[in-house]
Amino acid sequence: MPRVIISGAGIAGTVLAYWLGKNAFDVVVVERSMSSTQSGQIIDVEGPAQEIVTRMGLMEEIKSNVTHEAGMRFVDDSGKEFARFPVGSTGISNEIEIMRPALSGILLAAAENLPNVEFRKGCTIQGLQQTTSDVIVDVHDRANDRTSQEHFDILVATDGLRSPTRDLILPASKRASCLKSIDVFAAFFSIPAEPQDRPYANLYQATGRRGLFTKPMNEQETSAYVMHCKYDQRLHDARESRDVDRQKKAIAALYEGLGWETDRLIRGMMETKNFYFEEISQVKLNKWSHGRCVLLGDTAYCPSPLTGQGTNLAILGAYLLANKLVKNIENPIKAFEEYETDFRPYVNKVQPIPLGGYFPLLINPDTSWGLWIQRSVLSWISWLQPWKYFPYIKNVPYALPDF
Repeated sequence: MPRVIISGAGIAGTVLAYWLGKNAFDVVVVERSMSSTQSGQIIDVEGPAQEIVTRMGLMEEIKSNVTHEAGMRFVDDSGKEFARFPVGSTGISNEIEIMRPALSGILLAAAENLPNVEFRKGCTIQGLQQTTSDVIVDVHDRANDRTSQEHFDILVATDGLRSPTRDLILPASKRASCLKSIDVFAAFFSIPAEPQDRPYANLYQATGRRGLFTKPMNEQETSAYVMHCKYDQRLHDARESRDVDRQKKAIAALYEGLGWETDRLIRGMMETKNFYFEEISQVKLNKWSHGRCVLLGDTAYCPSPLTGQGTNLAILGAYLLANKLVKNIENPIKAFEEYETDFRPYVNKVQPIPLGGYFPLLINPDTSWGLWIQRSVLSWISWLQPWKYFPYIKNVPYALPDF
């Protein structure tokens, strides 16, 4: 059977490993992290992804690990609520919200149970050469600082937005141009929980297109977010530096002293180890494969957190790629072509930023006047409760093939 190496043991990588392993492929998954414990924040499982995890027999376990968020509250400088939206009414809060590490752990356990799937922690792909019949991969083991050469029939890169494996696969002319910044900066981190953090998420916005919000995780921790919805050179330089302390200080300089519980969130951010900062970007490529190598998930078509479609695309894309590889077991290049032909129209439909790309600007006004208008409109919508008569539909259906 074909031998496949997958770079990245995130959501897309583990789902792909599961379905290939179920269909007798020999699978090796390399993951940079040395630990099974991953950092991360809250994500939702919606649309076709729900059906796929149900087919994996994992839906009940996933439901038992949800955060039980009741909806979203909008608060002003003093912390007073001026609008409230229940789960499922707007797409901001969803029925199946789960911590990324919890979902990753569930998917990882399902794939690890298969005898022909091997996970290698602390390993990365350092180089590759393609021939007409295989891919020769340099696999580096960080634990012993050794690099070995191995032969695989297929290589799948699914190691994130800024994938180093993608850079090894794509021609030089495509590497930098595939990343499209949308001039939004976001920090995701955990802070100690307080009673007011549950059961609703809380969103606060300030002038300068600044926003902060919390989402309930559990009794001990709260998930916190900082959004800066316009370009800032200091934040850009901090992200490029990859220096976490510098990133935290740059955020604190822009947010300390604002209203609501901002100072509490900033203090918690400075102390937490579960921290991630990013200049929000999308990945757009004319082609998702090159020879016997193929891209998957955020590595191929990152939609950005602003669309709420990242997890759905990761799970659905992995399922479809596995399906095409099984059906074209002797011809991976044909499988890649069918995967892209069938899936690209769906990606093109769900990848655009909502409201014509203006969603981050409209939800985070720049001026006091804009903030007053936004709060007035949200308060009016919350009072009218239009979702009772016109249900919000977020999910785009997809007819799943069978294996």
